[in-house]
Amino acid sequence: MIEEIKSHKIAYAVLAFVLIGFIVLFMHFWPDRAQQRILVICLGMFYFLWGVIVHKNMKHINSKVVFEYLAIAILAVSLLLLLLN
Repeated sequence: MIEEIKSHKIAYAVLAFVLIGFIVLFMHFWPDRAQQRILVICLGMFYFLWGVIVHKNMKHINSKVVFEYLAIAILAVSLLLLLLN
């Protein structure tokens, strides 16, 4: 895993930057649940697309990888949306 991160520093740096930005924006929009919901959905879409693009660039893309990223994105978005209610 460490070797994977070292060999794809830019991809993981982008992911980390976006996740940190998400936390900052999520807290910034704290009283506004509608804005937070939009932000959560955007994060889920970004994560899915990020995973597909990174694996496509590495030439490791297959349907299993796509469905795995889709499932994790849907699960995370669903949990965060449930917590916002």
